[in-house]
Amino acid sequence: MIRRFYILPVNPGVPDARVQEMIDVLSAADHFIPGLLDSSAGVDLDSDTVIWENTFVDEASYSGPYMVHPYHIGAIDNYVMPDSPECITDNTYATRYTTPDAAQEVRGGIRRVLLLNASTEADGEALKALAARPQGIAASAFGADDVGWVSAKGRPWTHIWEQSFTDMAQLERYLGTPDGMASSSQEGFASLGIDLGSLKIFACPFELSPVEHQSPPETPPDTDPVLYTIAARTAAAGADAYVDLLEHHYDPFMAEGGCPLLNRWRTVDQGYLEAEVHSTWQIDSLSAYSDLRATTISNPHWTAFVKDATPLVQGGSRRFHRAV
Repeated sequence: MIRRFYILPVNPGVPDARVQEMIDVLSAADHFIPGLLDSSAGVDLDSDTVIWENTFVDEASYSGPYMVHPYHIGAIDNYVMPDSPECITDNTYATRYTTPDAAQEVRGGIRRVLLLNASTEADGEALKALAARPQGIAASAFGADDVGWVSAKGRPWTHIWEQSFTDMAQLERYLGTPDGMASSSQEGFASLGIDLGSLKIFACPFELSPVEHQSPPETPPDTDPVLYTIAARTAAAGADAYVDLLEHHYDPFMAEGGCPLLNRWRTVDQGYLEAEVHSTWQIDSLSAYSDLRATTISNPHWTAFVKDATPLVQGGSRRFHRAV
């Protein structure tokens, strides 16, 4: 099984209600996606960062059904893809580890996640030994990021130590113990003889839904063509620049992936306080979009569009539709 933590820094100024929308969408993923279990998201206690935890039954589920599932491509990606007008995050990344047993005895409380870069293999073994004696912790699990399939962003951390606490009081008591203080900084780990190249710690509330409500049966992949629509709101004075960026960068990116533009329209001039631009492309299937998505970071047209268009967008929506 694979335990994964997705770290999602939230952009400055995003209303709490929008952050909660994303948390609700992430937390419900195990109700929609086969092979995905124990999905929970929460805001870090010390930063505007959402931590999303989940379990995959195996690597095939992680690299396969999850990546092409409509709930991932549609609902989840709305908040994390930089070309989405609904995106509220930046510099997101994931880290994970394999484990023979990912059963979660503690189903709710506070999750403390330590992301670590061990300097040597010996340091990694010392961390493993420390995590195996969880005094003052309700549950402790540890692993190295040795999962075969990774995203284009690679492996940002070598190890993960996840700690479960029943409530804030237990977490605070632990942080006052010698182990808690030692595991709160690079210097603290050094005092235990463990050398870390870097360390990041998050803590957030978590609540896991009943197992019987999770991981629905797999269904055949949807191979029908879909219509991909972006409706972006901009300042009235920024609409022309946004359309120009679509025409010079986003449309060529989509065309290269075999996704032609079907139509584009915008609100009339002087009719509204802000402008709205609708664009619709045809895609062979959701699986075809997943293949296209994998090329985004390396595509110069896509990266140029994101760089220059994102500051112009004030909101909007991103949707996949089926022709009826």
